[in-house]
Amino acid sequence: MEKSRYAEHIYELQDNIRVKIPEKLRTNELVIQHLQKDFDTASNTPKFVDVDGKETYPVTLMCDVYNDRKEAGTRLKSLISANAARIAEGKMFDVGEYRGFKLSVFFDVLSKHVKACLDGEKHHYCDLNPETDTGNLIRLDNCINNIQKSIEDLKSSNETMRSELKQMAADVDKPFSKAEELLKAETEIEEVHLQLTKFEMTDDTLQKEVFEHLADMFPQVLEGDSEYMKFSVNGGEYLHVEMNGDVLTICQTYEQNGDLMYDPRIDLKVDYDNQKVIPLSYENSGMGVYQEFDGSEL
Repeated sequence: MEKSRYAEHIYELQDNIRVKIPEKLRTNELVIQHLQKDFDTASNTPKFVDVDGKETYPVTLMCDVYNDRKEAGTRLKSLISANAARIAEGKMFDVGEYRGFKLSVFFDVLSKHVKACLDGEKHHYCDLNPETDTGNLIRLDNCINNIQKSIEDLKSSNETMRSELKQMAADVDKPFSKAEELLKAETEIEEVHLQLTKFEMTDDTLQKEVFEHLADMFPQVLEGDSEYMKFSVNGGEYLHVEMNGDVLTICQTYEQNGDLMYDPRIDLKVDYDNQKVIPLSYENSGMGVYQEFDGSEL
């Protein structure tokens, strides 16, 4: 089981190293390029300077250019009001341009808000207030200014993923820390398997000895006080002991890829009259071992 988990962990690391993280890095880099172009477009849009030297970004609404933010906000408000029925249907309503972006208005059925879409290399969205005028232009500017934060967040995410890649590359080369323990355990399991084979083929002396041991270990089950018991084994997987009719099952289980695995499972027929147990089957899912024993003549 430990080896299976280790193998799954290595596979996951390799998948992240070769596919998932490089793919995410490429996607983020492409998004960063598009966002940077949009931010540069918005930043480089010429401003209008009035007679007092005040700078504003022109707003184009229904082919009319507005250099006064108050007038532009009032016109945008009136356009939203005049086309409320159309917008309520969820249709995108093109109203003009702002800072190098195509400007549209629509109703978001999920949030139940009127929203603006600034369309450049990417789509940028913000809520609008149909009851205000210049406040909506402030919202549009904030939406554009947030593009730089999105770029910085993506760059930071990429740096984190690159650091994780380095650590994963180091981890994937680490040997299995419990290799010696696993080898010992596999040897012991194989010995149990061999003993069960001998157990089946010899006289019933060993079968009677095992019955006595099991009766000492699990008296509640063997004496019929309980059909099932579960025991904690050194902080690992639970040991399950169950009596079904005259068949005693002793096993440890775990899940792997949604499948129930046995590590191991031993089925024994309990002969109360002769005070012995007869092996029926042995399974170790992780090692791919399954064997049935013919105890009909014993």
